[in-house]
Order: sequence, then C-alpha cells, then structure tokens
Amino acid sequence: MPKVLVTGAGGFLGNTLVNELCKGGIAVRAVVREAKQSTLLPPMAETVWSDIRDTRKIEEAASGCDAVVHLAAKVHAIDDSGLEQDYHAINVEGTRCVMDAAMGAGVKHVVFASSVKVFGEETSGCVDETQAPVPQTAYGRSKWRAEQLVSEYAGRHGLAAVSLRLPMVYGPTRKGNLYQMIEAIDKGRFPALPRLPMVRSLLHAKNFVQAVLLCLRMPSFQRAAYIVADSHPYCVTDIYDWLRAGLGRSPARWRVPLWMLKGGARAGDLLQLFSGRHIPLSSDRLTKLIGGAWFSTAVITRELGYQATHSFAETVPELIASYRKAANAGSATNS
Repeated sequence: MPKVLVTGAGGFLGNTLVNELCKGGIAVRAVVREAKQSTLLPPMAETVWSDIRDTRKIEEAASGCDAVVHLAAKVHAIDDSGLEQDYHAINVEGTRCVMDAAMGAGVKHVVFASSVKVFGEETSGCVDETQAPVPQTAYGRSKWRAEQLVSEYAGRHGLAAVSLRLPMVYGPTRKGNLYQMIEAIDKGRFPALPRLPMVRSLLHAKNFVQAVLLCLRMPSFQRAAYIVADSHPYCVTDIYDWLRAGLGRSPARWRVPLWMLKGGARAGDLLQLFSGRHIPLSSDRLTKLIGGAWFSTAVITRELGYQATHSFAETVPELIASYRKAANAGSATNS
C-alpha cells in the first residue's frame, strides 16, 4: 500500500481515517490546520501543520506520497451559514492547491470527500449516480465545483481520481448536529418526533474508511463520483427512538404532531427574522431534520465491492458513551 497524504486529518472523519490506516500498517502523512489537532493522531503518523491553500507547504507535504485523500473543507452547519466566497475559497481553491501539489509530486491516486449536497437539500425517493447534480446552497455548489476540478485534473494528467459523495457522517464525536441532537434529547429539549415516513441515509465513519481503502486499491474508476452510505437508510423517528432508549429514557408516551412542529417552525422563522439570531426550531432546520435524503449504494457496491459493516442502531451505545464522557469532562472542567 502506498504512502498516503490525508488533508483535514484534524477533523473527526480525518482522525478516524488516519487511525485506521495506521492500524493497517499504511504509512500516513497527516495535514492538520492547528498543532493541537495532532495530539489525537497516532504517533506513527507524520504530521504537517498547514492551511491547504499554502501552496508551498502542501507541495512539500505531497512529496514522496503515492496517494492523496482530500478531506479538508469548510463544512456546512445545520443552518448553512457562511458566504459563498468563503466556501469557494476553501472548498474549491483549496482543492485546486491540493491537486496542483499532487500533480507536482507524481501522485497516482486521489480520493476526494464530496457530499450528497451536490444533489440538493432533499430527495424524492432514492437517488443514485444517474441523478444530475443540482446544488442549492453555497456549500453544495462548492463541493460540486471541487468535484469537477478533481475530474479535470484526472483527465489532463491520467491519474486515478474519484469523488465520494457522503451523507451525514456519524461516530463517537462531540461535534456536529447528531451530538447536539443527543444532548437535546438528554436534557428534554428535543420534541418527541411523530411517526414519519421519510428516511435519511447516513454514513458510519468506519464505513467511509472501507470505501477509501477500496478506492486506493483501484487502478482506475468507471465513473468520476460514487455515493457512499450505510447499507440502508433510516427512518428519522427510529433514529430519535434509538437515541432516546440509549440515553435510558422511557419510550415517548405522546408525540408532537407534525402540524404542531411546522407551526413552531414558522414561529421560529419570525423570531429569527426579528431577532437576527438562529432559533433552534425554524422551517429550514425542520426540513433538514425530517426531510427525505435517501441515497443508493448499489453502484459502489457493484463496481468497487463496497459492503457497509456498521449500522446506526448498533452504534448507539458507543455514541451515548462518547456523549456521556464528553459531558462529564465538561462538568469537571466547569466545577
């Protein structure tokens, strides 16, 4: 297996990938933006501190590497805050710098972490690779443009490059919307969701690692991008119920009707408009919570042999244990 350069190694997904690669005996050079982020990386990983837009440093980091897994990005929040130029500067121009460095170093493989947001914010039924990208947010547009850049470089330089389109990634981390959901349920601030028909695709971080390893072993790809997700989508209500049970709470005796949630969201819209602050329940946030987001893994399974081995339900105890550990650490710090 070649030496792999991983950008964005300081984030949850990058940290998981670097640790798994090192466990497998793969040489890793990890790019982190801040020195403190390297403390969570395994000692056998070579660490480089750099912004991905620092051309000289990224060129030095790519030297001697055979493959690049590019994860560094400006990620979207649940409210998709951020200016278009901010996403473009990091997700597009940053990707350009990484690709230039890869070409200069003679890298043979590039795996780019994109997003299912290139398809828009919601799906009607199950979406696969035949669906044309129609990004609706600054984040989604930046990821789609970065995908195109990766394809353009691959075509010009003849390297094996692929984009992996990811839904929400989960695992034991205190960052992100899922952690906030667990915390809100634990503190009684999250409404008991009604039984909803919509499903959402998610991706366990270690399923992502499996997909990356498959890509690094492929001499070429039949297409420029693949969707990667867990084997099956999840009902939003089931996710809520699993987390509630994992926290030791009894089953919900009464569920908030959907009409009431929508009414509360509209009220939140008005409060947000007049106060200028983000409100926990707004129409945009509700859509992102209960809207459909179902993506097929049939193509990557058929063409690359991908098989997801982790699922959300079986991961709940680990998620809750991670949440409890973080909450206890926070209490100890504040005491």
